Amino acid sequence: MFSLRLIRLLKRQFGSFLRHNTCAKFRNLCCILYQQWQGTTDVKGYPFEIVVDPTNICTLRCPLCVTGQKLNTRPLGRMALEDYKSIVDELAQWLYKIRYYSWGEPLLHPDICKMITYANERNIGTELSSNLQQFSKDGPEGLVRSGLELLIASVDGATQATYSTYRVGGKLETVLGNLQALVRTRQAMKKRLPRIELQFLVMKHNQQDMEEMRVLAKQHGVDRIAFAPLVINTKDPEQVHNWLPDNEKYSRYEYASLQDRIFRARRRCPWLWRSAVINWDASVSPCCVFEGPKTDFGNLRDQKFADLWNGESYQAARRVFSGRAGGAMEQPTICTRCKGYPEAYDDRQKGLY
Repeated sequence: MFSLRLIRLLKRQFGSFLRHNTCAKFRNLCCILYQQWQGTTDVKGYPFEIVVDPTNICTLRCPLCVTGQKLNTRPLGRMALEDYKSIVDELAQWLYKIRYYSWGEPLLHPDICKMITYANERNIGTELSSNLQQFSKDGPEGLVRSGLELLIASVDGATQATYSTYRVGGKLETVLGNLQALVRTRQAMKKRLPRIELQFLVMKHNQQDMEEMRVLAKQHGVDRIAFAPLVINTKDPEQVHNWLPDNEKYSRYEYASLQDRIFRARRRCPWLWRSAVINWDASVSPCCVFEGPKTDFGNLRDQKFADLWNGESYQAARRVFSGRAGGAMEQPTICTRCKGYPEAYDDRQKGLY
């Protein structure tokens, strides 16, 4: 499963690599991948992709999402445009891609199209994931004009009843209408971007909708459809019973042991070498799995990314995977607990946050 996943990821990112490659970016990419393989703790080079969370606000109430359940430990807010520009200016020469999503709905940020345009003008690929219940103030025209390369629309059901079981508060009719509006706008503006991917999380209650979803995707002009596995708290028997699909091949878990096949296949966590998450408040987290200030390695309002990237927290986190951890005196980080195999903090927790 892991090898197939890796092949899919490489295939998916190859176009962005070709569009935005430079000699400097490619040297940095090779350097980072080599150091990841070596387990280097003081990294020479910079991440070649980042996640920017424009906002951690969302209008839906998805039952396994920290934001949907209003359990965020980070205050709600939206990233300041000047903070964003400062981040991009520092990292642009190394970046192949920025992903605009983590703990909120990015289209609720009033300047999201300006953010994407700013990256596009600096030769950085862009990807946005949305529930597509609304457009930003710039509408579908703004998204197309921004140069956005990939839009991932989360649609987990072919009927309103199925869809709203997980996307609580959402309307299937709205998201399908917005998909059509985006496709029509792209055609009218004679653009081939953004590519539109419909993402369907396979769960027990919607597994029977998969074939119908393929038909709907084709009818609405979607470029591709992806059936993705759900992440749950396997310590909670109710989540295992209520959410995982009957067919194990659509899950990321081995049902006999409930081990995560994707995480278990990793030798060391790649996030610490090749990527980073920038939260709406300019704080930096090593990955997108856990939520809140407990994940923070520093804040870009106080220091440059270059200093933070090889600061005490990042080096301590990398030592967890290098075999050179400093024992009891080592600075603890979220990575000390996770060790590349994230699990929920307690049995009742709804997600991994």
